[in-house]
Amino acid sequence: MPAPRPQILREEELLAPVSRYAKRKGFGAQFAELPFFEYRIDLYAVSKPSGETIAVELKMKNWRRALHQAIIYQLCSDFVFIALPVAKAGVVDTAELSRHGVGLILVGLDRRCRLALEATRSSEVREYYRRPYVEMLASA
Repeated sequence: MPAPRPQILREEELLAPVSRYAKRKGFGAQFAELPFFEYRIDLYAVSKPSGETIAVELKMKNWRRALHQAIIYQLCSDFVFIALPVAKAGVVDTAELSRHGVGLILVGLDRRCRLALEATRSSEVREYYRRPYVEMLASA
């Protein structure tokens, strides 16, 4: 059996596994580092068949900061997640994430993603923020 890859050291190392995971879930039209106000959404994706959108905030350890950003992203996305290395899962307050409707994706040393908490549909999404992103990705 091959040895697991070394630990994940940088946030950028989370992007490729999360992108592949989103594609497997039907979110094939993707944009990394999408500007939204003074932030950059690490991964924004659209499911062309359903028209639904997801936003994912990647963090190495500071899940609370990721949650604050994710709450803002609920203005432009149907579903919002934070993604962390699986080694940080024990420190996350999933009840807090759930209260805000934010999902949790964990990335293992094998670079495979596991859904630890499903996101709920954002009641805060505003079409005037969401629509331009969907249209941009639809033409991609």
